[in-house]
Amino acid sequence: MKRKRTTLDAGASSSNGSSSRKAGETHWETSILRAILERGADFHNASTSIIQELIGKIENEIKKAIEALQSSEAGPDSTSIINGLKANITNLAPKYQMESINNGTQASLDMLLMLLDCFFYSDISKAYMQNKHPNPEIVNDILANYLYRNNHFEAGDAFIREAGIPEICTLRSYYKEMHEILRALREHNAAPAIDWIHKINHGHPELVAPRLEFELYSQQYLEMLKSGANPLEAIKFMRTNLTLFDSLYQDEIKKLAGCALWTGRLDESPYADLLLSSKWDKLANDFTEKCLGLLEQPVRCHLTTVCNVGARNLPLLFSLHRIVGDQKEWESIESLPLHNETDVGERCNFHSVFVCQECRETATDVNIPLLLPCRHTLCWWSVLRLSHGGTATFRCPFCSSEVHLNLCVPLHV
Repeated sequence: MKRKRTTLDAGASSSNGSSSRKAGETHWETSILRAILERGADFHNASTSIIQELIGKIENEIKKAIEALQSSEAGPDSTSIINGLKANITNLAPKYQMESINNGTQASLDMLLMLLDCFFYSDISKAYMQNKHPNPEIVNDILANYLYRNNHFEAGDAFIREAGIPEICTLRSYYKEMHEILRALREHNAAPAIDWIHKINHGHPELVAPRLEFELYSQQYLEMLKSGANPLEAIKFMRTNLTLFDSLYQDEIKKLAGCALWTGRLDESPYADLLLSSKWDKLANDFTEKCLGLLEQPVRCHLTTVCNVGARNLPLLFSLHRIVGDQKEWESIESLPLHNETDVGERCNFHSVFVCQECRETATDVNIPLLLPCRHTLCWWSVLRLSHGGTATFRCPFCSSEVHLNLCVPLHV
C-alpha cells in the first residue's frame, strides 16, 4: 500500500496542516506515477506505429517479389529475386527495431516497478496488532451474514458447518425469502413481493411505504397488458388494487388506465416509457433497501464497510507503525494519535464528526466531546488542559462562563 515519504508528527494537533501535508504527498507520488505511465503509453503508441509501418514495408517487398516471380520464367532469375527479397528485408533491420522497442518497453516497466516498490508496502502485516484479536463470534457472524445476504447460501452453510457454529446467523431464512422475491422481480413477477408486503403490513399498517406497494401493483398490471392477457382481467386487477391509491397517485393511475387501450402493443403506445426494464431494476433495489431496513441491516453490509475503511487507512497505519517503531509500544495503542488524518470516505460517514474548536482535534472514544453548562462543547483533552487536570475551574473560551469539570456532560455523536 502507499508509503508516506514525509515523517508524520504523532503529536500534531493541527488537522489543517496534517491534511495539507497528506494531500501534498499523495499528489507528488501520484504525479510521478502518472508521468511514468503516460511515458509508457506514449512509447507504446509510437512502437505500435513503428511496427505497423515495418510490417507494411515487409508486405510490400513480399508482394513485389511475388509479382516478379510470377512474371519470370527463368530459374536463375527466381533465385536472384529471392536473394533480393532477403537483402531488402535485412536492410529494413526488423530485428534491430524490435529489440529497440522491447528494450524501451522494459525500461519503462522497470522504472514503474521501482517506483511502486518505493511508494507501496508489499507486506501489509506490519499494520496488524497481534494482541488485538477480534471476537471470533462477531467475526463468524459477520462472515455468515455476508454470505447469506449475497445469496451464497451453500457457501454460508458450509462455513457454519465447518466452523462448528450452527444457527449463528438468525437472518438466514429472511435472506432466503428476500432473494426468492428478488429472483421473481428479475423475471418481471411482482406477485411474491406484493404478498410479502401484505404479510408485513398485517397488523402494522403502513409499515412498508405505500409508494413501493403502488409501484409493484403498477408493474404487475403493465405486465398483464404487455403479455396480451384479457384486458377485462387487467382492468379488474387495476380496479381492485390500484384504485386504493387514488388519493395519492391519481395522475399516474389515469395513465395506467389509458394503457388498457393498447393491450398487446404497449411498446407502440404513448405509454411505452412505462415499460422500461430499468423500472424493474429500481423496484428490486427499493425492495432490497426496505427489506434490509426491516431487518435492521445496513444497505452496505458490515464486511464491505470494514474492508473499505481499513484499506483506505492502511497508509496511515503504516506511517504510524514507522513512527512508533517498537512493536510492543505499537500493540499497546488503543486509539490512533493520527485520528485527524483518518479517512473513511463520504459513504462511510454515518453520523456527524465533532471537531473541537479549541484544539482542532477530532472526537474519539478516548477524546470524547463534553457539553459545558453554557451549552458550548469542547473535547475531553481541552477541558482537562484548561482545568489543570480537573482540579480548577476555567472560563469557556467562547463566552467566558466559569466551568468546572464535574458540571460537564459527555456527548455521544
